[in-house]
Amino acid sequence: MARDGVLYFRVVREQGLEGIVAKHARSTYQPGKRSRQWLKVKSRLTREGVIAGFTAPRGGRRHFGTLVLGAFRGDELVYIGHSGGGFGAKDLQDIGEKLAPLIQAACPFEAEPETNAPATWVRPELVCEVAFQGWTEDGIMRQPVFLRLREDKAAREVVRDGGDDGA
Repeated sequence: MARDGVLYFRVVREQGLEGIVAKHARSTYQPGKRSRQWLKVKSRLTREGVIAGFTAPRGGRRHFGTLVLGAFRGDELVYIGHSGGGFGAKDLQDIGEKLAPLIQAACPFEAEPETNAPATWVRPELVCEVAFQGWTEDGIMRQPVFLRLREDKAAREVVRDGGDDGA
């Protein structure tokens, strides 16, 4: 049976789907409760990031260009990358409207990161989820692509733990 699950997961990953749910054969579903008996197995790397700033839009894009992302290490917000892909027109407008009242002059990072264009800084309150291809040696996400805002998650919950994954 386990082999079938592995084969199924490979097909899910090849099709570009989000992932599968794996469960212990004798477990039962418990509404509203998390259990180690049921596991979400994602087919791609995803991570939350705290939105710390944005760059100006280029070409025909409106509202913003990229989101500058961070994660907390203790009380310090550390840079983990920037995402400029994955946004629909509605995402750009909605996120732009949510960022506008958060604009501030000061960079929220202790060390200002190098961005692909000048950044407008914001209070680090909004959280988004991105898919990405791995980590660089210095702990920056490779090719992060916006998936969604995480309005159910507080910015302080997005932590950088220093583990093997660079996060």
